[in-house]
Amino acid sequence: MHKPELDEGRRAQAARVTAMIEGLGPADDYSDAVPALRAISRDALVLGDVLGDYLARVVAGSQAETVSYWPVLELLRAAGADEQHAAAKAAWLRVH
Repeated sequence: MHKPELDEGRRAQAARVTAMIEGLGPADDYSDAVPALRAISRDALVLGDVLGDYLARVVAGSQAETVSYWPVLELLRAAGADEQHAAAKAAWLRVH
């Protein structure tokens, strides 16, 4: 299976997206975070890459973790994440 990768610039954007998401508190309204997320990146592949990371965590985690990640998944999808790239990255992460 081929690892879905991003170029260096996109990886840097993905890291900033991840940092922004991890900075959100559990009580924050993630739907209000879409403009802030899009200010970092509107690139569907970048957002999809981060979505893939979280999808892999959902599959590997407990039910409580799945529930806690749900707002993040919805946020990334609302911002325009590439679902196909996300699924490929999550599948790759599950086997590696």
